[in-house]
Amino acid sequence: MEVFVRYLWTAIPSINISDGGKLTKSKFKEFVYWVLLNRSVDLDSFGLYCSTLYSMSTVGWWIHAAVTRNVKQLDLRFCPKDITEDVELPHCLVTCSSLEVLRLNLSGRRLRLPNIKVFPALRVLELTCVDLMEDDNLVKNFLESCPLLEDLDILDCLMSKLNLLCISCLNLKKLNIFNIHEDGLCGSIKISCPKLVHLDLTRYVAYDFIFECLDSLKEAAIDPKLEGNSYTKYVLFPGICHVESLLIGVYFFSQCIKAACDPSLPNLKTLVLTTTIDAFTYNDFIRILNYYPKVKSLKLVIKEEFDWPDEWELHEGDARRILSPDLKRVEFFEFNGEKPKIKSDWHEITNLEMVFSWGTKVTFFYT
Repeated sequence: MEVFVRYLWTAIPSINISDGGKLTKSKFKEFVYWVLLNRSVDLDSFGLYCSTLYSMSTVGWWIHAAVTRNVKQLDLRFCPKDITEDVELPHCLVTCSSLEVLRLNLSGRRLRLPNIKVFPALRVLELTCVDLMEDDNLVKNFLESCPLLEDLDILDCLMSKLNLLCISCLNLKKLNIFNIHEDGLCGSIKISCPKLVHLDLTRYVAYDFIFECLDSLKEAAIDPKLEGNSYTKYVLFPGICHVESLLIGVYFFSQCIKAACDPSLPNLKTLVLTTTIDAFTYNDFIRILNYYPKVKSLKLVIKEEFDWPDEWELHEGDARRILSPDLKRVEFFEFNGEKPKIKSDWHEITNLEMVFSWGTKVTFFYT
């Protein structure tokens, strides 16, 4: 019985291993080898998190051992010992027929993508803190060669060496690109995914966007961070014309509307506008709403902590300019300074819900 209990873990299909600092580098290597060699069943999920530097040959062996166990989900976070060494995914991994989910964090190191048909069963790919190097065509070909890919996350990756990041995936349904660092900006991002439903492009992503074949797009968050850019070259329309729910920056959206021949969004039901107090202008806000009178839910998110100036009081005449027969809900979020002064008496408006939030407290007003 004691032996049975001792090796019961070998039949568990999911394992996560992390070098938490309690073992020396050599002891941790031995432990990982021992765990992988003593498996008695296939692996549904395997996670390996290394804060210590290891050679690619060592990491490659660990990956090979997981692949031989028909791993379905693989989470890898490591950093090569040689800082000049590119990370090249082992051939056994990119051709693995069982792998469905891959999450890869390289702590800013360069990833050399394979120039072959890859990942025949991969549905979810998450790249975090990866240097995508400078070969535009290699990234494009790599993504196109993942036939079943449905969910792609590119998080805090270095893309500044790319002139064009082209994402063309036949079955992709969800795309999220987020970058908090300014040096991660690539030249342009081109997205051509006919089955894409959810799109999220946030912070330092690209200097330009190109949208094609997004006929299935329902939800989009497009909130780029480009200080000092006029946005006049941005073309959102007609690429996102099918969207039903849109989160977007007030100034950025206003400039895109000005540049568009036809900024119509006939299916738009929910509109979330983000801004900062110091960048907010009421004219931009109203100009946007005039284009979309059929919106049923409107949210304004103030993202920075500033006092609300007295000159930005919301008066009765201004308030009525945001209303339409279809509008049922208006929300104002994250006013962390003084509460804005609302001067309004909407006795004639029925079934309209106004929501104001300061900090974490939400107050509901019904007319």
